[in-house]
Amino acid sequence: MESIPPLYTPSPPSPSYSTELLPGEQTVEETRRRALQTQNTGVFRRITDNITLVLRDQQPGSITPVYGKNGLVRGHISLRSSEGLAEVTLKLEGHIRVGTSGTTITTSVASDSYSLWSSSSTEPCPKTLPFTIFFPSTFMDGCQPRPLPPSFEDKLATAGTCSYTLSVVVSRPRRFLSSFRSSDSLVVPVCYHPRSRPHIPILPSDVPFMTTVKSSPEEWHQVLSTMNATKSSRLTPVQCLLFIPAVQIYPLSETIPFHLQLRAPPSSLAPFIEKSAPNHSLPVLLSGEISIRVYLLRQVVSKVFEEQKSSNRILGEGKLTYSTPLPENHHSYRNVPLGEGIDSLDWDGELRCTEDVTVASFATNPLSVRDFIVLSLEPLQPIGCPLLASKHCHPIRLVTDPWSDHAVTW
Repeated sequence: MESIPPLYTPSPPSPSYSTELLPGEQTVEETRRRALQTQNTGVFRRITDNITLVLRDQQPGSITPVYGKNGLVRGHISLRSSEGLAEVTLKLEGHIRVGTSGTTITTSVASDSYSLWSSSSTEPCPKTLPFTIFFPSTFMDGCQPRPLPPSFEDKLATAGTCSYTLSVVVSRPRRFLSSFRSSDSLVVPVCYHPRSRPHIPILPSDVPFMTTVKSSPEEWHQVLSTMNATKSSRLTPVQCLLFIPAVQIYPLSETIPFHLQLRAPPSSLAPFIEKSAPNHSLPVLLSGEISIRVYLLRQVVSKVFEEQKSSNRILGEGKLTYSTPLPENHHSYRNVPLGEGIDSLDWDGELRCTEDVTVASFATNPLSVRDFIVLSLEPLQPIGCPLLASKHCHPIRLVTDPWSDHAVTW
């Protein structure tokens, strides 16, 4: 029996749409288009007597080829002679090397081999062999997959390095021993530089702290520490409140604003106040008997078996500015207590990495790069000061790029 398809009413035409909002409309959620990645047009060449390696998509004039996360490695190999070859192989390798007790331990993080031609092929070996490969995105750190670490060298110590190479190996059978091979090779160091950014922006450094902490307290993270006093002084410890942007993930190239507040009875805050000059004028400095520092600290940690070594480097010193005027009777803090109420001293400040820092924080089992914001309060004359030195390290993460509302592929 023949079946007849049912009748359908033609659909009405689709309504016209526009990205422009009509009166009374508002955007609830928006997915932006991916921004077009700027393509590098330079070419890197490494030439030997028998092999030439050409790598594309590089910055013009670059000395070392650079690749990002899942980076596309494309180019070609030119051979002076393609006669009598056994195989042409391209290798991408990466190693972490850490030293301890005069011994260097090597951990492989990348080991990819690509046969571009072999004698088993029915076609003769061409003199030019194009290739396209990708950097791996992860490696097995023991039993745990981790993101591939960036190229890194600790310039201040020999704690560890992470390096990558691209190698071309041209194999030939030996004339009298066909089961053995001789080979020519070309090895090129390459830089792996994965980019990263915070998931939310930080407040501009020129926005007053006192304004934003009241209107948008969620924009700030409070780091608490204590500066203790000697038992003989009977002073109350000083509460140290360091306010930093709440994201706690900061770009290497951006200024990090912060606010420091010290809370204690006036007698405990007295050592922070500079003594008055002979003419009883107001002090110019606010360091007093205590050195106050806020700085960025990088710690490079290498681990071999159960032995762990570390080296520290200061990436940037904070600039502090007293944020509110001193009370007119500030000099009386030293001799006449103002009562047992809690007073405070406040500073605004900024932190920024030095320009030579290009590698973000990363962690692997044999080698880690950890970053901290450090608050250091240290008496200039420890013997005579009633307060004890205090240093608090708060872990943060440094990334390569600022936040952006445009999605970008790297």
